[in-house]
Amino acid sequence: MQRRFLGLSVPALVLAAAFAPACSWGQARPAGYPTKPVTIIVPFTPGQSGDVLARVLGDPLAKRWGQSLVVDNKGGAGGTLGSRAAAAAPADGYTLLLGSSGPLASAPNLYANPGYNPRELTPIMNVAGVAQAFVVPANSPYKTLAELLAAAKASPNLLSYGSGGVGSFQHLTFELLKQRTGAQIKHIPYRGSGPAYTDLIGGQLNAMVDSLPGVLPHVQSGKLRVLAVSTSRRVPQLPDVPTVAETGIAGFDALGWLGIVAPKGVDPAVRDRINADLKAVLADEAVKARLDGLGMIVIASSPAEFGKFIDSELSKWGSVIKAAGIQPE
Repeated sequence: MQRRFLGLSVPALVLAAAFAPACSWGQARPAGYPTKPVTIIVPFTPGQSGDVLARVLGDPLAKRWGQSLVVDNKGGAGGTLGSRAAAAAPADGYTLLLGSSGPLASAPNLYANPGYNPRELTPIMNVAGVAQAFVVPANSPYKTLAELLAAAKASPNLLSYGSGGVGSFQHLTFELLKQRTGAQIKHIPYRGSGPAYTDLIGGQLNAMVDSLPGVLPHVQSGKLRVLAVSTSRRVPQLPDVPTVAETGIAGFDALGWLGIVAPKGVDPAVRDRINADLKAVLADEAVKARLDGLGMIVIASSPAEFGKFIDSELSKWGSVIKAAGIQPE
């Protein structure tokens, strides 16, 4: 576990606490919220996309609230340990969860009892999406996704793809592609993306799909070639790369996402206040530029929209998991 305070120094916190009741910060604070530091649990280790996003949001939120924001990394078990801790926290708005498609949509379909129910958490905002990219080694004979899939159909399970683990978003995205096309490509799970990249670049794997922040450094260094992106639209970082749908697989869309939820029962006024402040932060040009540089797509949904989205994602990836017969390790 790693904890970091973002934003204000101790003297600044003292001054902020003294003057907070007199400050409107653009709108009335429900029940004075927040009057103490707020914790965002990130259910993954430092350096991953969710952790980076929490830090990008942390400083501007701390300044806006006049309170420090603590990023608490609770990694383990595919994000379920941190998610479980957040779900069990008091429903006062002072413990939030930086949730993602893994622990909030995939894990509940993989584990009989992950220790929390995503549908019972308080949705606050789907903050950002993260496009995935299908990649092959730079010296691969496959120049397009269609060529890769044709080879896989001609020789079932001769080709292989790697992922960061069973049930990871990488795994499920590739399985969705297989289900939509009928191609048979063998899955090789790793304990994390790093070893998978090593074998992909070394030629021991034929393909992989991963988030843009993960693949871009290897593409820019000339070690990997991008065949297609998983989103419904092309991404600014790779404007010449087609979407999977553009290659002939109509309607294909697999967007990784990162959003803020809270324990069940948080006051709607507090929920809406956090949503409004997040929207203000995400509207800042400097924040938008940082997220764009990370390959993240700002979504900034309402709480209601996020709740419906989580429900649809649970159903979508549950169907993929069932059809593929995926079992947790």
